Amino acid sequence: MKHYTTLLASLCITSTLFGAVATDEKIDKLTQEVQELKKELSALKEQQQNDIDDLYDFTESVETRILEDKIKFSLGLKFGDDFITKHYLNGVTVHSNNLLNTKFMLGMYAKITEDLNFHGRLSMYKYWGSSRVHSYSYFDNMQGRVPSSSGLYVERAYINWFIVQDAMIPVALTIGRQPSSDGPSHQFKDNLQRKATYSALLYDGAADGAVLTLNLSKVLLDKTYMRLGYSKGFGYVNSDQYVGNAYIGASNSDIKDTNLYGVFFDTALPNVENSLVQLSYSRMNDIIANPLDINYTNNQNIGDMDLFGVMVEVSDFQESGLDLFAHYGYNKSHPNGATYVDPAGNVVGLLGDGTQSKSGSAYWLGGRYALDKQGQYRIGFEYNHGSQNWVSLTQGAYDLYNKLATRGDVYETYISYIPNRYLNFRLGYLDINYKYRGSGWFIGDATPLDVAASSSSNTQCIVDKLHAIYLKMNVNY
Repeated sequence: MKHYTTLLASLCITSTLFGAVATDEKIDKLTQEVQELKKELSALKEQQQNDIDDLYDFTESVETRILEDKIKFSLGLKFGDDFITKHYLNGVTVHSNNLLNTKFMLGMYAKITEDLNFHGRLSMYKYWGSSRVHSYSYFDNMQGRVPSSSGLYVERAYINWFIVQDAMIPVALTIGRQPSSDGPSHQFKDNLQRKATYSALLYDGAADGAVLTLNLSKVLLDKTYMRLGYSKGFGYVNSDQYVGNAYIGASNSDIKDTNLYGVFFDTALPNVENSLVQLSYSRMNDIIANPLDINYTNNQNIGDMDLFGVMVEVSDFQESGLDLFAHYGYNKSHPNGATYVDPAGNVVGLLGDGTQSKSGSAYWLGGRYALDKQGQYRIGFEYNHGSQNWVSLTQGAYDLYNKLATRGDVYETYISYIPNRYLNFRLGYLDINYKYRGSGWFIGDATPLDVAASSSSNTQCIVDKLHAIYLKMNVNY
């Protein structure tokens, strides 16, 4: 009996041990299964995240393609380094060295319909390490055109509407912020195609307006166009006659808008490839003395101005690698007798004291020549001269000197290196000899500098000579 009891106890212990071993094996198996499930779950989560990322990438790609299908973008970058020497009438010489600057341009184009398209350009222009703005960078036509802060300005924003296409005289309307900057013949120096409508000797800057273009190629010569233009050079905004004007003109409610009207005739030289001839006439009415005057109550409309222009240019003349251009401008003032007292206390009118009509003129000649067959190396020369009462509307010129407004003589020579169609470098030298005061301005007397040197007490403010060496790098894509 005792033997059976011992045997039974042994069997129970053995059974318990085997049961314990079996349980441990199940636990190990379950642990492995849990770990494998965790791995599978982690892989599933990773795959799901990859699928989500792929979906986001695909969505973004589709959205980008849709945007690019609607609007095409272009890029422009101009890097410059200028070393400027100024000589003043009082004998002082001032050097401004290493004026590093950047201009950024974002171009936009959209073909909305077969007869409607859009063009735009945002721009930033500033000195390196500085947000100090140009003294007149708040002028509407100079915004984004002269060094300022790192802010973006709308330099161009206009539509072309081809109103009549299948006719003897097709008609198109261009309305908005116009293609009025960087005009002919700046494209040679910048190694670009023609980017604007009007001769750069007469007008360079941003402008709001409308232009009606008549294509006369079928009734006259090939590539012949007539343009009728309207622009608002200054807009007077009156907020409330009982409160006063919150904008330009202070409390003077008699200020009128400055309006600009123009007729432009474009054609080509007969039997001369890649040529352009432009004849133009513009009338600027009710010129404002100071578009920024918000502190003085004496701001005035000081008169009207006529501008006439003729220009001729030829690219790659007879496939010789030679580009040539010539511009001529003439202006005549019609003062209305009104005068303006500037902050310095000077009484000024349109080109003088506001009582006498005066005229001025200028011409601009130049050329560029390819030194090799590939056109990678080019040398250029430009000369321009302005008379005593020359007035141009080039305050928005992107160069630091507004050289085409000079009342005097300007010489410029440069050499360009063009490694590819998108990139070019230019090393140049500029020499300006001023003969009269007030270059680039239309109020006050254009006093000869020799007279100003003997009669003026502030000769330290009058520059008679300017020399500059510059290096430019332009990227256009």
